[in-house]
This record gives sequence, structure tokens and C-alpha cells, in this order.
Amino acid sequence: MALLPDDDRKELRKLFAERLTEPVTIHLYTQRASPLAVPSHECQTCRDTGALLAELAELSDKLTIVTHDFVEEAEEAKRKGIERIPALVFEGKGRGTVRYFGIPAGYEFAVLLEAVLDAARGTTDLAPATKQRIADLPKPVHLEVLVTPT
Repeated sequence: MALLPDDDRKELRKLFAERLTEPVTIHLYTQRASPLAVPSHECQTCRDTGALLAELAELSDKLTIVTHDFVEEAEEAKRKGIERIPALVFEGKGRGTVRYFGIPAGYEFAVLLEAVLDAARGTTDLAPATKQRIADLPKPVHLEVLVTPT
């Protein structure tokens, strides 16, 4: 069963055709499905996150999903700053790294779309003054934005 309704697929296909200017790869760090349920090691949203990304990738030939097993590729995950799953790392024209943890569902779906478009453009919609203030920071900054479902 599809997660994205047909009307949304149509709009997303149009959005990607107009604004997805360069290829974007989303690296999904997830947990391999297992027939055994181990509650302390189960990723509750990994399967749905993978399915959602697969549906998105069907809507544009410029969008690629690369799936990584969080356990089997633990060293690479650690180098990429991946500490929990599901995790998304966007790779495109941009020079920075955006990591997204959790399932981009509900209102967070818009955040996923903007991250894809920003990665394709290699820039963001931040005001020039904001970009300058960030550029003037004396050292790298680790920024986390946390949301909670309501």
C-alpha cells in the first residue's frame, strides 16, 4: 500500500521537475528487517521511512536512495555522525552535511522536501545577513533541531 496519495505524488512529481535542479542522494541508515522481534533493538520507524523514501525516489530520476545497515556499517555510520536510526544524510551540490533523524512524517515531510531541494541547489533560503553571520562564526557549530509529535 502506498504511503503517498496519488494527488500528492502528482504534485511532488511536478515540484521535482521544476525545482530539483541537480541530483541528490539520500543515504538512509536503517536496520535490516528481521523475523525475530527484539524490542530493545527494534527500530520502530525504519521500515516506514525506507518505504516513504522509495516512493519519493520513484518521482524523479534525480533522486537516489542508498540504504546502509546501521549495524553492519557501524564504522562508516560513526564517521558520518550517525548515532541513532532511522537517519538520513543528504548529498548534493551543497558543501555542508545535513543529517535528519527519525521518520519525516506529518509536518516533518515538508522539512524532508526542503532538505532535498536545498541539497540540489547547494544553498538555502536563508537571508543574506544570516548567511554572513554564519560565515563569520569562528569555529564549526553543531546544531540540532528537535521536534516532538503533538
